[in-house]
Amino acid sequence: MEEFGKHLAGAVFWLAMFALFAVLGWKFWHGQWLRLIAGNNLVSDEEQKSPFQRALGRRMGVVMLCCCGSLAALAASSFVEAAGGPSAGAVSDALVAAGIAGIVVPCIWVVVWSNVQGRKARCGQEGAREDSRTAEDRRLDRLSGRVLLAILGIYLLVMLVVVPLAAG
Repeated sequence: MEEFGKHLAGAVFWLAMFALFAVLGWKFWHGQWLRLIAGNNLVSDEEQKSPFQRALGRRMGVVMLCCCGSLAALAASSFVEAAGGPSAGAVSDALVAAGIAGIVVPCIWVVVWSNVQGRKARCGQEGAREDSRTAEDRRLDRLSGRVLLAILGIYLLVMLVVVPLAAG
């Protein structure tokens, strides 16, 4: 009976998180509740109605939908593991990896898109001229991209090589 209680609590938590991401995705897609997006709480009311904010809301809606899919993949991994079978471990690991990728990849997509849009807006305000400040911004963007890729590479190396070697 104790095992049933744990599964019930997990299912209730999963449903609450799924509902939260679904509602946030719906609201963001329709241009509402955009102040809940990180860094967007100080945007003025007139800027809130700009096309950039509308596009940001749509993209964040897609991210929330991907989070719902990731939650479904993570829940499915638990069910596969509980069901057992000859390849349950491999399928469960693949579902967990898909769930993590389903959260990380859309978040990176939104950050890159937002940076590109911000750069376009700055260039539009400053005119077509290119100064050393924008060149420095580009160098820093490339550096942060390299750091992010290095962190991702180290994480994948640990998860795909080190953990299986330590376990077996």
